[in-house]
Amino acid sequence: MSPTVLTSAVLASLPLPSYGSGASKLERGKLLVVGGSREVPGAALLAARAALRIGCGTVRVAVPAAVAAAVAVAQPELMVLALPERDGRLDAGGALDVVEPQYGACDALVVGPGMADDEAAAHLARQVVAHAPLPAVVDAGALLAWSPGERRVSGAFEATAGPRVFTPHAGEMCQLAGCDEAQLAADRAGVARAFVAERRATLVLKGEETLIASPDGPTYMNTAGSRALGTAGSGDALAGAIGGLLAQGLDPSRAAVWGVRLHALAGELAAAEIGEDGVLAMEVVDRLPRVLREARHPSCH
Repeated sequence: MSPTVLTSAVLASLPLPSYGSGASKLERGKLLVVGGSREVPGAALLAARAALRIGCGTVRVAVPAAVAAAVAVAQPELMVLALPERDGRLDAGGALDVVEPQYGACDALVVGPGMADDEAAAHLARQVVAHAPLPAVVDAGALLAWSPGERRVSGAFEATAGPRVFTPHAGEMCQLAGCDEAQLAADRAGVARAFVAERRATLVLKGEETLIASPDGPTYMNTAGSRALGTAGSGDALAGAIGGLLAQGLDPSRAAVWGVRLHALAGELAAAEIGEDGVLAMEVVDRLPRVLREARHPSCH
């Protein structure tokens, strides 16, 4: 069965969160972002800013202590949690002690943007993804923590874990699914459906035509976007946008669909205003409120 293309009619059947004029930040969701590293501190910042820009009420960011102050200054609206380090590397046990108490205060989480490629960060990611009771977006470094071989996701979630949205690009998908690039290219939808059936998780398979697949619903295809989205940090922004919608109460499939769509439209808008080449991920993020407004009120524009 071919994927369902995301048209205006399809999107109209998947409503966005709705708020009254007096809605406070506490009514619009609380997100936790776990990620970042000394080498890539900005990835967690991009995810967090995207969540705010897509309407999430409050965002907490847990990043290594060495970069916590810089993240806090770069985005003063955030609550920043410093993850302890030892000898310049994340202290996984200490980091879990900081992260786990936040589950009760938050509605959703994003884990992985900018995480270091080392065992301590991978251990933290595996523990968060396997045990956190919140709906979660699993991105970047957290995806790699589950592959290959014995680290694959199948059967790894605790019964109390919340629903998961995986956001791999093609290379990461091949690692997660145990296939090669030719097999994936030949049947992207088939590989996506097999993955979600086995893992019981929602999948956002990124690409020129991004696929959104879930265990109990249709597979969607997004055809909007621009090559401007092929820029550093774009995936971090997408993860944050989906996480921000999860925190606002959307189910994983709907959050993934709208996160992908709004991110793509923001990329189109940035390309139209700036040009397709040289667009920065933060410039895409900062156009999310405008495309969100137009998505909510299409007859006004």
